[in-house]
Amino acid sequence: MFKPLFVLFAGLLLAGVAHAALFTQFVVFGDSLSDNGNAFIGTGGGIPAPPQYTVGRFTDGPDTSPAGTPGGIWHEVLSGLLGEPVSMPFLVGGTNFAVGGAKILPGDPIIPSLVQQVGLALAFSGGHADPNALYVLWGGANDLYGAVETPGATPADVAATETAMVGALANSIGVLTAAGARNFLWLNLPQLATTPRGAADPLNAALAQASSQFRADVAAETLLLEQALSIRIADVDIYGLYQSIMANPAAFGYTNVTSPAQGLPVNPDTFLFWDIPSHPTTPGHRLTALDADAAILSTFAPEPATWAAAAIGLLFVAIRWRRGRAPVVAPEPPACVD
Repeated sequence: MFKPLFVLFAGLLLAGVAHAALFTQFVVFGDSLSDNGNAFIGTGGGIPAPPQYTVGRFTDGPDTSPAGTPGGIWHEVLSGLLGEPVSMPFLVGGTNFAVGGAKILPGDPIIPSLVQQVGLALAFSGGHADPNALYVLWGGANDLYGAVETPGATPADVAATETAMVGALANSIGVLTAAGARNFLWLNLPQLATTPRGAADPLNAALAQASSQFRADVAAETLLLEQALSIRIADVDIYGLYQSIMANPAAFGYTNVTSPAQGLPVNPDTFLFWDIPSHPTTPGHRLTALDADAAILSTFAPEPATWAAAAIGLLFVAIRWRRGRAPVVAPEPPACVD
């Protein structure tokens, strides 16, 4: 009886640890890659909308041309993987502040930047950041595309934009930490020079350098912030993911990783990019979610060693419990039988 009892208790313990919610909620800051309705609501249902985009999201779906498979965007998929509630648009009272077209750096008169989105979130919450929430930051593509597409721009201008982006995000993490936040998810960027939008840019080399520098700077800044602020940051290496996809598309189920599927008579699931602005198709969002899931579990979830220690502790409790019971004596009345 003892062995099955232990196995049952240990199984229940490990299952409980594995499926326990890690966070109370996601609070998302970003651009069109993370927007699941703010731009759509803000434009009265104009953008993004079928057939160019699935309703409210800058990607494909069953209502687009060509039609894709339903799947949602990356943080919606991630919520499902982790058993967390989906972060809904802030314009309907949710905690997703991402807006299509947003940059990290302020300057747009209409679309709130990531820096301004952080301010909005704190204003809506009375200046308090939930210490048990996960604060998600993903942006920068619009800043760098804008920098290389500005008339008269130089490689030095692009590099300066990248430096300012990292500083602004690091400062925003500091602001959130001061308000109570403790858990962060920070995604870097793909190699923008190889995307449909960036491939033909005259400053392609500067875009390539800025993309790789952003990857290095996010990693370095993560270590500095964790040590200085006593917080935890899960880094998601989107740059590395896309480089792996580009090197071996077939391994990820793709036949085309250079041109967009939007408007073509193709299966969009076999294309990495959906449109010229270089949003991924839904399989790309799922790959991002899987990478984010792995980063979160390695950063925030209990280590396997902790689970093993808990199981061992349970074993000793079970042994002590069994030894403390009355001995079994047969053939006494049932009251003395296990």
